[in-house]
Parts: sequence; structure tokens; C-alpha cells
Amino acid sequence: MGRYTEQELRDIFYDTLDFFNEALDSGITRDNTVLAFFTPDNGLKVYERFCREHFPRNLDEDYKAEGYFQSFAAQAFVGRGRYGVMIRADIDFPLPELRRVFLHEISHLFCCENEIEGGGGFFDRYCMGSGAEDGMMNAGYAIWREAVADIMADSILSEYTSLTLADVREEVGRLYRMLSPADPDSKKCMSLILVYVMATREVGGVTEWADAEAGLKQRLGLEDPALYAVLKMAFDNLHRSPFWSITPDFIMELGEAYLSLLSHKFLRESFS
Repeated sequence: MGRYTEQELRDIFYDTLDFFNEALDSGITRDNTVLAFFTPDNGLKVYERFCREHFPRNLDEDYKAEGYFQSFAAQAFVGRGRYGVMIRADIDFPLPELRRVFLHEISHLFCCENEIEGGGGFFDRYCMGSGAEDGMMNAGYAIWREAVADIMADSILSEYTSLTLADVREEVGRLYRMLSPADPDSKKCMSLILVYVMATREVGGVTEWADAEAGLKQRLGLEDPALYAVLKMAFDNLHRSPFWSITPDFIMELGEAYLSLLSHKFLRESFS
């Protein structure tokens, strides 16, 4: 049994949604957002029932992969005029961490509806192909969507950051070492690098990339021009208004820069 009952999880989620809407009037409400609760044991059954009823397009996802329902605490869904979140019923996070998980998922819902001009969702419009350029687009969007949801959640929780590059240096270094073309979790690692770096005073607290770059080179301990190219692209987009807005060109260039980072890092490590 988890720390919370399903009713407690429901109340905490909707209270968190109200808190989100105090900061950003999202149009996501208690009335148009449905919740489902699962455990790893019944996740497949819950997912299929939830999607058949509300989000049929998500039945095309690779949700039958081994370990899928052990891999997340909550997952956001967007349909036509309807939003949804599947929440793990046996979640055992402390309340502040649980609220942050919910803010992350609500941020996904918000971004999906507001990230491109005219709405409709970037992924459905631009990430459905299978060519080389589509690979760049898919990689760029996978990195960005997770990073911006965390960054948005952080910005709603607090306007100011107390983290420093010294605080995140060890974790960023560990994530950087994991970046590899052979590791399917590399995009997730790159997203987390962006989140940690952008959340620091030296980067998130300045408005010019030159100032951020000087702090990074002095305190991060990583000398990789390809990494800095990715960081600069994210920094520049986050300093545009609104920071969650994206374009196909930006996402394509982000994906290309990330794949270039992987290639250069792989070659450097192979011949060192």
C-alpha cells in the first residue's frame, strides 16, 4: 500500500493544478482533466482502458515494452479538449516531491497546447517522420520537452534559485559521462543536464550568455565546445518570451547539436 489513498492523490493533484493556474491561467481545469490510478501490476489494463475511453491515439505508443509501468510516477495525456494524467497509486514520495511531479506533468499539458503558434502540439505536427532530419527533430524535441517541463515546474515553485554550479557539478559530470550513442537514456541525461545548469544562479540568474558561459567554464569543470553549443541554444530560447515557445528550426538545430555532441564525444573517447 502506498503512502496516499487514491482520493488523497486526487485532491493533491487538483490542488496543485489550482496552484499552477494561479501562476499561468492555463485553461486546464478540474472539469476537463481526468485522472487514472495504476500500479505496475495493473498498469497495462488501466492504460488501455483509460486510452480507449479518452485518448485513443495513445494506444499506438510502445506501452507494452518490458518495464514500462515501472518507469514513471505519472504521465500526461492530451486529447481534443481533454487532458489526463495517469498516476501511480503506490507512489511513496514525500508531499513536496509529489507536488513537483504533478507540476511537471501539468507543465507538459500546458506546453503541448501552447508551445507553437496556433496550438495543436509540436510532436503531432513535426515529429512523425522517420528520415534523418526527423531523427534530429525527434531528438531535439525529446530533450526539450522534458527539460522545459522541469524548468516550468521550478519557476512556478520559486521565482528565485538557490542552487549554484558547485551544487550541481558532480551530478552534471555524471550525466555527461553517460551521454553515448549506445545509451537509450542519453536524451534523458541531456535534458537533466539542461535542467540542472539552467536552475543555477550563475546561469538562470543572468540574462547574457557570455556571463553564463564564463561561470560555466570556471565552475563546471567540463571543456566540450559541443556541450556548450547545446547549453547556449537552450539558454537563448529560455530567454525569449514566452520561454516555453518553440519553432521547428530551433528544435531541429537543438537535435542536430545534441547528435553532434554524441558523435564528437564518442570519437574522442574511442581514440583517447
